Amino acid sequence: MESDLEKRVLQERASIAALDSMLDSTRTPYLKRQLRFAGHMLDDAVDAMRLAAAHPNHHAMWIDFAQMNFQTATQLRQHVKAAVDKYGGPERVMEIGG
Repeated sequence: MESDLEKRVLQERASIAALDSMLDSTRTPYLKRQLRFAGHMLDDAVDAMRLAAAHPNHHAMWIDFAQMNFQTATQLRQHVKAAVDKYGGPERVMEIGG
């Protein structure tokens, strides 16, 4: 049975994938990299949940680590979405430089 955190990680991964699919890799490479990093943070959260199950003596530590990574990934996605929305949506946003 999936825990609440596992369900939220799956939902967040879907939200990240949906936002990433709307962005163009030529016009928004930095934002796409930020979303890829958020996905890696979710990978770390999943790994921590596995470690929590495997090491009951350190369960709380690994769950806290998983929650921290989940929260960081969520905040990162929210910041990317806010930037995209602020500047006209995925079809209009464009990065400069690089």
